[in-house]
Amino acid sequence: MKLKLTSILFISLISIAVSAAGKSAYINPAKIMENSPQAKSAAETLKNEFGGREQKLREMAQKINAMEQNYKKDNAIMSAEQRKKVEAEIIQQKRQFQFDQQTLNEDVQKRRGQLIQEVQKLISGVIRKFGSSNGYDFIFTEGVAYASESVDITEEILKELQK
Repeated sequence: MKLKLTSILFISLISIAVSAAGKSAYINPAKIMENSPQAKSAAETLKNEFGGREQKLREMAQKINAMEQNYKKDNAIMSAEQRKKVEAEIIQQKRQFQFDQQTLNEDVQKRRGQLIQEVQKLISGVIRKFGSSNGYDFIFTEGVAYASESVDITEEILKELQK
């Protein structure tokens, strides 16, 4: 009798603990950032904003490469003064290229950070709204060691983001 009572009490406590945990789900944040229309739009924005500068850098690299090829081909017939002048021009162009490349990288990183922050804020709002309207007590993202597919709501969040 005492064993039955203990067993019933134990089972009751487990069911109370399970129900107290509430409804929970998991989302894959990497998948959402990769597949959401907002993230794709942010990537397109970066491409549009910096594509011209990237193209100019590619052209500058081609120009430097052509200058170096011409120098290698013609340096045997150049005077010492001409060689010095061409070498100095190549060095100057390379320095300018490196400066422009570094500036572009810094600008892209800064803008990417701004866009990601905006997208994450929007996604977070959609997740909160989805969780609240669907009765979730917890929606987990990173740091989850295991999540069953039955609690993975990533696709539902992506559908909400497409609205």
